[in-house]
Amino acid sequence: MSTHTEVAPPLIHGFLRQARKAQAGRLDRAPRPEAAERPETVPRQGMKSRAGRQESVTGPGRRRGSGLSQHDVAQRLGVSTRLYQDWEGGVRPIPLHRVDALAEALGLDSNRRDELWFIISGGFPPRGPSSPDPDAARGWTSYLRVLQVPTLTFDAAWRIEESNESWERLFAPAGEPLPDNLLRFVLFSPYARRLCGDWESGWANSYMRQLRLEAETTGLGELQEIIADLCAVPELARLWRAVDESSRITLHDDGRLRILVPPGNDAPQYVRTLVSSPAHDPRRRVLTFLPTSQIRAAA
Repeated sequence: MSTHTEVAPPLIHGFLRQARKAQAGRLDRAPRPEAAERPETVPRQGMKSRAGRQESVTGPGRRRGSGLSQHDVAQRLGVSTRLYQDWEGGVRPIPLHRVDALAEALGLDSNRRDELWFIISGGFPPRGPSSPDPDAARGWTSYLRVLQVPTLTFDAAWRIEESNESWERLFAPAGEPLPDNLLRFVLFSPYARRLCGDWESGWANSYMRQLRLEAETTGLGELQEIIADLCAVPELARLWRAVDESSRITLHDDGRLRILVPPGNDAPQYVRTLVSSPAHDPRRRVLTFLPTSQIRAAA
């Protein structure tokens, strides 16, 4: 007795096939050429795709009502029909540098483009999702405000976007303004030397290692400006040279134990830094300082 089990086609096949067929409505709404000017259907034998489906290769006159053929998409991309069939059938991986062009060839909107990126790469495009969900953004704002521990959000250039009352209480009693940029505050502010206990080894060195990595991989002008500014300060320039000459980098500080010395309290407070990113906008980082009774030696 046969125990053959049919294997489901890969997810990319169903997505691309549906995206091609979805173009039927748009093509139907396009102005129709006069009958005398309509190109004739190209009489070619049907081609069987690697995903096991019969695809007819037709000229433009056959597109209406059935969407784009694999041949149509291949022509828009400037690749062979066979190569596109292999991409759609999951036989060959789609190169990441082709994903945006593929989305454009299929006429995908920004949300569907993000879905295509996720299917192919397992994540959002390098520049992040096209249109963060406003309801999710409001939910994160509400969550941040109800937390009873210092929490803030910042972008790829370390610009602080939101913060809660617990974070603001680290500044108001000392008469200090709220910082606009977390990286600049930690590295340049005299108040940071008092608030951030064990400033050089506990904060500055780690933040500079993150700066080195992010400035090189993102190419953001704001990060390059921070490097130029710290190189103009002798003490910071010395620390930066040591970081720049080292092979050590820091990807993130999630879970790192640090010291805060809140205003009006000379006793150091050990906090665990927790770093996360909302799924609706992975470009944004959420940083929480969670008080802990642990000390660094026990971490």
